[in-house]
Amino acid sequence: MKVLVIGLDGATFDLIKPWTEQGELPTLKKLMENGVYSDLTSTIPPVSSPAWPSFMTGKNPGKHGVFDFVGKSDGYSGEIKNARDIKAKTFWKWLSEEGKACIVVNVPVTYPPEEIKGCIVTGMLTPPDACYAYPLEIYEELKKIGYNPLSEVKKGFSPEEIFNYLLGFASKRVETVLYLMRRFNWEFCMLVFRGTDIIQHNLWQYHKKEILQYYRKIDALIENLINKAGKKANIILMSDHGFGPVYKFFHANYFLHKLGLLEFKTETSSGEYLAINDYRSSSGRLQRIMLKMGITKETVYTVAERTHALKILQRMYKKFYVQIPTTGKAIDWKRTKAFFNSSIGPAASIQINLESREHEGIVKKEEYARVEDFIISELLKIVDPETGRKIVQDAFRREDIYHGPYVSEAPDIVFLTKNLEYAATDRIYGSSLVSEPVHKGRGTHRMNGIFIAYGPDIKNTGEELKKARITDLAPTILHMFSLKIPEDMDGKVLTHIFDPNSQIAKRPIKYHKITEKERIRESIRRLKKLQQFHQQQ
Repeated sequence: MKVLVIGLDGATFDLIKPWTEQGELPTLKKLMENGVYSDLTSTIPPVSSPAWPSFMTGKNPGKHGVFDFVGKSDGYSGEIKNARDIKAKTFWKWLSEEGKACIVVNVPVTYPPEEIKGCIVTGMLTPPDACYAYPLEIYEELKKIGYNPLSEVKKGFSPEEIFNYLLGFASKRVETVLYLMRRFNWEFCMLVFRGTDIIQHNLWQYHKKEILQYYRKIDALIENLINKAGKKANIILMSDHGFGPVYKFFHANYFLHKLGLLEFKTETSSGEYLAINDYRSSSGRLQRIMLKMGITKETVYTVAERTHALKILQRMYKKFYVQIPTTGKAIDWKRTKAFFNSSIGPAASIQINLESREHEGIVKKEEYARVEDFIISELLKIVDPETGRKIVQDAFRREDIYHGPYVSEAPDIVFLTKNLEYAATDRIYGSSLVSEPVHKGRGTHRMNGIFIAYGPDIKNTGEELKKARITDLAPTILHMFSLKIPEDMDGKVLTHIFDPNSQIAKRPIKYHKITEKERIRESIRRLKKLQQFHQQQ
């Protein structure tokens, strides 16, 4: 038996269902009509950095330790998370230890690559010029054919340029996987297409034609992969989260400032938190000139808002892309009790400036719970001054949504905006609690991703099943290979997806008890891996 998993980062049934009904995506239509499918509930927050580790470990972030793209460190200076920070074993490591050959390509948060039977080619968050593949000979071979693990779109690209750029990467990914399929006698294979997420972020609201065109191309590439995998392969399609529109920004630090919990320094240096990527480039020099003249995104927005010219500014920005520098007001940490602590957007977090924990913490331990309760209460009260609608849908203490040994590393408060249609930000645009995006039409994440299963051991009823969770896929895949499920996984085997006459459906689910000796051995393995990584650097 073989299992092929295809990840479509950020894919949503909100697009796929109508397009399959219209016959636009014949491969996905075939899989859904001759298999089973359901929504796939993501992590809170529904973002790649915690979601993919939850997929690959079967555990919630409280057990694997990754909650965001960066570690918490005064809200701004945390390091980017990577595979070294995942404190739980991946299911392909379990497969590998049982002698199953695996091919894993372009899955986010897999750098640096771990040692498995088969190969890993790392994906999103791989640093430039890093060794992105295990074993080393695969890295050398892929370098020769021009493989590039990075696929982020540059600012200022037109819709057509975005489409062509991402399609080139997708085609190269498939070419690479087909090469590795021939190279290894594989039993498990996985590829993630990142372009579905990237194109939706950039073109969601006004460029559905380009997004559909990209999905069509991906649909054809998926057909090619399935054909090469063979008729005996069981196929799983999934996404780490869903997608939808961004209508407004919610300025979380301004909200905290109005509550008297966050204060700014009275004077700021002109370059503080300056978002200019390259001072030496022509655009960097132009931004520096604009900064000296006091032209920043914040000042431009404020003027446009006061003069009722915001819609004109949005049209101009869409037609003539100009990169305007961004500055942030410097926080006075000695007078601040809480701050925005997230890069997530519609699901965001707030950190209490706790004494003895934060670098310049001022909140006493006995005051912590009172400040936390006050913030949650106020978050649930705030309304959009323009519409009267609530801005925040849910707000949680970290203990409400996470469990496990690493909960203390989670942000103190996590909140979801109303229908996830507001993107939370730390920027201060004048005195606005909310603002409309200057670059309108972008998309952002939603809680429901996609799950589709198809193959010789899967029901061929075409039915939509009850919602699955992203943590359910790791134990389900281990069970498909007749392996024991680690007892500390949070996910459950999706038994209802299998054909009742299949061997997979008939065999009992077996569980593996994690002994203290195994926990210690795994901790030593992670420490050795971390040491090896630092030596390589």
